[in-house]
Amino acid sequence: MQQGRTLARRVAAHVRKAWPGLADASAAPGSCASTSVAAPPPPCAAASALRSLSTEASEQLEHWKFLATQGAVINPCNSPLHPAVQSGLQPADGEVLSVQQAYTPNSKCFGCGQANMNGLQLRSMRIKDGLEANLVVPSKYCAFPGFVNGGIISTIIHCHGNWTAAIALMDKACLPKPPLTLSAQAYITYKYPTPPDTPLVVRSKVIDVREKGNAGMGKTSVEVDVTIYEKCPDGSEKLLVSGAVVCKRLGALRAL
Repeated sequence: MQQGRTLARRVAAHVRKAWPGLADASAAPGSCASTSVAAPPPPCAAASALRSLSTEASEQLEHWKFLATQGAVINPCNSPLHPAVQSGLQPADGEVLSVQQAYTPNSKCFGCGQANMNGLQLRSMRIKDGLEANLVVPSKYCAFPGFVNGGIISTIIHCHGNWTAAIALMDKACLPKPPLTLSAQAYITYKYPTPPDTPLVVRSKVIDVREKGNAGMGKTSVEVDVTIYEKCPDGSEKLLVSGAVVCKRLGALRAL
């Protein structure tokens, strides 16, 4: 069902791109949009869009298969949301891994390094248009009793945001591994103190991918929204922190 809705949205996007003059059917009666009706697209519009999507998926599938023949490990996370899977290359059997476990298992980063036994060991999983992580911050990282240090929260925002940006760039360019990104700008709002020893969920969403040459950046960059929620006993979630991070691409491969 979800694939059907996704396909429908992609077809609609292709039709709007091919025939930008098509009126918005959702415009309110009597509005300017409803009184200026453009000529309808040719009857074959949807069929043409479907053929275009089919060709695109076929080309991407061949690209992923070619990389595999060159020794590249495609989709080491085994995630069903990897673009190779969307193109038709099924994931291998096995556990679905976080992007940190799959791509940089030897990293010593305090925030997300899986080899740093004294760090947070953030594990971010693919979700639609972003990543999601579940973690508990130990009380040893409190600034005051019951309040996790703001610098620890900032670390989570930066690590999760940069991984989101790197995965977005990898997917966009059909690369076997994510490129290196670093934070260029960040804005964080602490809405409530973050409690220690409490289940938290971190979610991110890609807002924009800006190609090379954007003002003040000089390199390809990705804007990411990141939020941190507390998991409440009743199953609800309480928003604790929200942030926006602009991450710029610096290298071909992500550092260990």
